[in-house]
Amino acid sequence: MTVETQISSCAICGQETSHLFTAPCDCKKPTNTVAYGVHWCFTCCYGEVWKRPTKEEVAGFYDLDGYYTHSRNIIDYTYQNAENYFLDRLRAHLAWHLDSGKEVSPNEASALLKGDSLRMLEIGCGNGSCLSKFNDAGFSVVGVEPDAEARETVGKAGLTVYEGTAEELPEAILDSKFDVVLMSHVLEHCLDINAAVSNVRRVLKSGGVFIVETPNCGAQGFKDQKAEWPWSDIPRHLNFFTPLSLSSILSKHGFHIITKNYSGFFRQFTNSWLTTEEEIWQSFQRSAEQKTKKPNFKLRAWGLLLKSLFYPKSAKYDSVRIIAKNI
Repeated sequence: MTVETQISSCAICGQETSHLFTAPCDCKKPTNTVAYGVHWCFTCCYGEVWKRPTKEEVAGFYDLDGYYTHSRNIIDYTYQNAENYFLDRLRAHLAWHLDSGKEVSPNEASALLKGDSLRMLEIGCGNGSCLSKFNDAGFSVVGVEPDAEARETVGKAGLTVYEGTAEELPEAILDSKFDVVLMSHVLEHCLDINAAVSNVRRVLKSGGVFIVETPNCGAQGFKDQKAEWPWSDIPRHLNFFTPLSLSSILSKHGFHIITKNYSGFFRQFTNSWLTTEEEIWQSFQRSAEQKTKKPNFKLRAWGLLLKSLFYPKSAKYDSVRIIAKNI
C-alpha cells in the first residue's frame, strides 16, 4: 500500500496542507487496494484527497450496484422500523427528540426572493428528490447530473435534466440565469471546487440565492472516526468541509453568506448507520497493514450521544448547509 506524499496546497487559501489520515481502500470496493490519503489545511479547516484522481478514475468510483442516486428510494431512518431491542429504541428515541436539524426547503430560497416564475437549477440533482420539492413549490426547475442511471430516474419523474458536472456545465444552460442554484451533497465530490463555485456564480442572477450543503467534517463523528465515518465515503468524496471552510470558499468567490443550517443528528444513532460503520471497518481491516480491535459500535454511539448534549451544532450534526446571495 502506497500513499502519495507530494506536497499539496489548500484549494481555498493556497497554504501547504498536511497529511491527516489514510483510507486503506475504497470501502465499497474492498478488493481495490489503492490507499487514499487525506491532506488537511489547519487554517481553513478543509481537507482533500491527495493525490487528486483523474476524471476517468472519478467516473469509476461510482460504478456500483445500487448507488443511492439511482432510485427514488431512501434509507428508512425511523427508529420505529429500524431498531429491534429496547436499548436501541431508547438510543434512537433520545436522538430523535434531540434533533432540531432542518432539511433543505424551498422556503429557504423563496423567503429571500421577490417575484413569481422563479427558476431553480440543481447541480448534481441525483435522483431528483430535491428538484421535486422545488417543482412542487412552484419553481421552474432544471437539473444537471453526470450519472446516466440517475438522469433516467429524474426523467421518469417528468423533470428536465442535462448531462454535466459542476465544473463542466452543459452548454444548454450556460447562457441562462437562475434565481436559485442548489448543490446538496455535491461540492464534496468535485475535482475542482473553485471551478464549481465560479460556475454557480456565472449562472446565478444578481441577488440570486445559492444553497450548498455538504457533510460537516467539524462533526465529532468525523473527528473520531476519520475515514471510517460513513459520510467520509472516500474516494467518492474528494473534499472535506467544515462550517469554516465552506464559508471561506463561498466568500472567496464573492458570495454574501446569509445563514448556516445543520441537519443529520438522529440518523447517526440508528442501527442502519451503525451497520454501515461496521461494514466500513470490516472493509478497511481486509486492506489495512495494521489490524485494529473491533469497536463496540453501539456502546460508542451511546458515548457520542451523551457527549453531544454539550456540543454546539457545528460539532453535533453530520451536515452543514449555507444559504448565500450572489452580490
